[in-house]
Amino acid sequence: MAALVWLFCLFVQAARADDGDRWSGLTHTAFKHHNHPDISSGLCFAQDRQGFLWIGTQSGLVRWDGNRHVKYVANATRDDALPDSYILSLHIDRRGQLWAGMNSGGLVRYDAQRDSFVRYRVGPGGLGDTRVSAITDDGAGGLWVGTGSGLDHIDARGAVTPLARTADAALPAGGIDALLRDRSGVLWAGTRQGLFRMDSDQPAQQVALAGAPEAAVNVLAQDSTGRIWIGTRTNGAYAMAPGAGGVAAAVRESGPAPTLQSERVMAIVEAAPGEIWLGTDGSDGGIVVVDTEHGATRRIRHQSETPDSLAESNVLALFRERSGIVYAATMVGVSQHDPQPRAVTTIRHLGPRQTGALSVPTMLAAPDGRLWLGLISGGAAIIDPHLGLVRQLAPGAGLPQARVLAIVAGPDGEIYVGTQKGLYRADADGGHTRLVHLGKRGASAEVWALAVVGRTLWVGGLDGLRTFALPAADDARPLRQLRHEEISLGDPRVTALLPQGDAVWVGTRTGLARVHAAGVETIPSELAAPDRLPPGYVSSLLLDGQGRLWLSTFGTGVVVLERTDADGRRRFRRLGMAQGLPDNGANMLLRDGQGMVWASTDTGLARIDPRSLAIRTLGQGDGVHIATYWTNSGAVTRAGELAFGGLSGVTVVRPQELTAWHYAAPVVVTRILLSDKEMPIGPYNLGDGTRAAPITVTPAGRERGFALEFAALDYSAPERNRYAYRLKGFDPDWVDTEASVRRASYNNLPPGDYVLQLRGSNRNGDWSTPLEVPVRMLPAWHQQPLARLALAVLGLAMVAGLMHMRTAYLRRRQRELEATVQARTAELRATQAQLETGPYSDPRPGLANRRLFTDELRHLVAQAERGGPGFTLLLIDLDRFKPINDTYGHDAGDALLVAAADRLRAAVRVADRPFRLGGDEFAVLLSQTTARETMGPVCMRILDNLAQPLQLAPQQGGAEIAISASVGAAVHQRGDSHEQLYKQADLALYHAKDAGRNAWRLATPRNGPLAAA
Repeated sequence: MAALVWLFCLFVQAARADDGDRWSGLTHTAFKHHNHPDISSGLCFAQDRQGFLWIGTQSGLVRWDGNRHVKYVANATRDDALPDSYILSLHIDRRGQLWAGMNSGGLVRYDAQRDSFVRYRVGPGGLGDTRVSAITDDGAGGLWVGTGSGLDHIDARGAVTPLARTADAALPAGGIDALLRDRSGVLWAGTRQGLFRMDSDQPAQQVALAGAPEAAVNVLAQDSTGRIWIGTRTNGAYAMAPGAGGVAAAVRESGPAPTLQSERVMAIVEAAPGEIWLGTDGSDGGIVVVDTEHGATRRIRHQSETPDSLAESNVLALFRERSGIVYAATMVGVSQHDPQPRAVTTIRHLGPRQTGALSVPTMLAAPDGRLWLGLISGGAAIIDPHLGLVRQLAPGAGLPQARVLAIVAGPDGEIYVGTQKGLYRADADGGHTRLVHLGKRGASAEVWALAVVGRTLWVGGLDGLRTFALPAADDARPLRQLRHEEISLGDPRVTALLPQGDAVWVGTRTGLARVHAAGVETIPSELAAPDRLPPGYVSSLLLDGQGRLWLSTFGTGVVVLERTDADGRRRFRRLGMAQGLPDNGANMLLRDGQGMVWASTDTGLARIDPRSLAIRTLGQGDGVHIATYWTNSGAVTRAGELAFGGLSGVTVVRPQELTAWHYAAPVVVTRILLSDKEMPIGPYNLGDGTRAAPITVTPAGRERGFALEFAALDYSAPERNRYAYRLKGFDPDWVDTEASVRRASYNNLPPGDYVLQLRGSNRNGDWSTPLEVPVRMLPAWHQQPLARLALAVLGLAMVAGLMHMRTAYLRRRQRELEATVQARTAELRATQAQLETGPYSDPRPGLANRRLFTDELRHLVAQAERGGPGFTLLLIDLDRFKPINDTYGHDAGDALLVAAADRLRAAVRVADRPFRLGGDEFAVLLSQTTARETMGPVCMRILDNLAQPLQLAPQQGGAEIAISASVGAAVHQRGDSHEQLYKQADLALYHAKDAGRNAWRLATPRNGPLAAA
């Protein structure tokens, strides 16, 4: 009976009655997209013990650290490579090992120590089928493996037993598509003929699915409360509560036209406590979100007009990584969503009648608890936190065909709406709207700012500030004007109003004024004086808890009126990007219930402590997905929430629920180059206390040294992570590095043992425990102790009869050697510092230089040799550059190089890398491009772009220069070194120039004739 009551409560939608459901009907689920081709068509996810994300796709296995990915593909020539690139299942066992099941390649285990794979064969004594669609632990150090022909078992020693292919297993033929071992140790198997349960060594027992007893099961999951969730191929989803018996209840979709019961459910994940996501397979399916507390559901779908919606509605896989971020895999890539920032809600749509993006230039929190939104498209909308859209005041039906610029509540419950075509008065529910006549002021004059004090209405526009006496609610006569200020304001274009006592602060497009009964005080502005009001557009005004005036200015950030001197001089404090504000374009100021001041900017939100003026920024990682906001668009709701109107929606902040992000991001090694050759990274990411063998640099490799890349695995906002490294025994302090670089490299180090410490932070700036990598620099033969001892003995034998002379000589020699060693050490440190800070890019054209080109070329060749994607090298040479440089001078030559670099960047694709090799020589690495049909258009765009005439600046002569270029292309072939590939491209370039320039040639095949282009 208890189980039936639970099922009834779960799937019957409850009325939204508590504050926890506020805005739920309008909430937009925002995603950050990763659309690289290597991670498209993802079918499964796993996260290893170190924190790396692994994505199984239809074209390979990808390891991802949030910044850089490494792809593994099938290679028939290597026994330690993947046998198949079509990955169906991934699993991390209790020992932290990664297992991958393939469509036709069976099962492999990833060997992190060697960066390779161990294969498990199919056949007698091995797996029963080459198709491995499901893997789970057995609870005793082994694995259950679901294949195309049944259930296999691999024990802790690696022995394979086909237990579930015996006659008494009671599993149907046709294989297993899903496996789950629940927390009580029960094994669940999803097959094409239904769901089966296996307890201990008992035969499998079928579990009935209500309404479809033998529905094909695709996926299984268990949530934090112990419920079992079942996704089927054609019958939607089911759930079974702990102790519910042998029947699973169907998940019922809310709404007037539910379709879940006939859809294919491909993935299930508990996105947050009490929130289950069901990924469906269909162009209009998307994700069904189940609220397990109320039994309600909602859909997350792709919306073509909303860039941060789900990338595609055909969802293939879902995964929640350990910091709480949820990933959805589709055919176009991976979409990332963080469900944890409960303090922030994004509203992008008001309902099916909305066309285009929601843009809100003004808003009002009405006394009845509803929000009035002025819309950029004209008209207004009234929304309720629980009910959603209540009423839409369409332009032309009560309001004019014009933008709403200001909204304020009147003394009798009415709402005044300022537009680009006059002032309107609406009833509290928006049911009746009429034009308000303002006497001599034109009826269609723009209204930019409104304020009500008692029964006095303040109206600001491009014609200054006016005050009117408000009549009774049923009086339709023109309002009686009490006052008009224009020139006295300093600037008659009013942008913001703030009553304070018997006066009103007036923000204008260039400054600030204070209007009171005795007159008008215009506040002087001066940009150069830091304690004076800076000139600029005043976008909003606010009083803090201490009664101080705050201004948001569009261009100089936030300004605080700190004090007024005895002589009446106003003293201000400025807060801009230098003080931590995300952008100097500040748009709206609001004060929360704790007294904190919030500012919307053109790059997210900021919270400012009025006591210390400390600033905390909020961006995408905190749930703020609207980047740019409107000036003077914001309101505080009756529940204490802060609502900011943006160019693409509304952000609602619950300040009391705001928490800091304290996820401890693990630091991992992502790449090691030793003498320009890649090494396996696995031994340095074990994280189990095992100390890996040191990175050993031989005397022959000291000049090239080693380079190491690393990352902090906080996936929420990797661009905000911080990084530093230190080589103990060499670096006196930590060396900071950019989040986009994350690289430590050393060469020519003195012999000895070192420890390279790597540290990173999460997006909140909290540093994690440093990762330590041992490094050993081997001495040369003459630096070996035995060699030195032999030399000493020989010296003793040679000078045995000249003891006094020997002693004097050795002392002198010792001093000389010590001085030499000190000088050499200083020189090495200086050389190391110079190399560490040496440029990887050419400052003139702004392209990467030859040094980084060589690194990238070697890396691509190494990756291709291990089965990675092919690529093409282009060498580009400007035709007749020297005569141009000699004729017009070096400044003109530099301008030509900069223009050539810009045109080259514009000609290639986003995934391609352009470089300047020196002089007038350029290069491009075309990723995943080996076919002539693909590279041909790129080469022709390069030639066309570079052939456009260049107009020199007047100071450079003002002449028009006609230029062209020649291009040599070479496709990497297996076995080619980077030097051979470069020579082939250089030979092709020579033939392009020999053919008359302004052409391109392709070297193919190796050492063969050139292809005409």
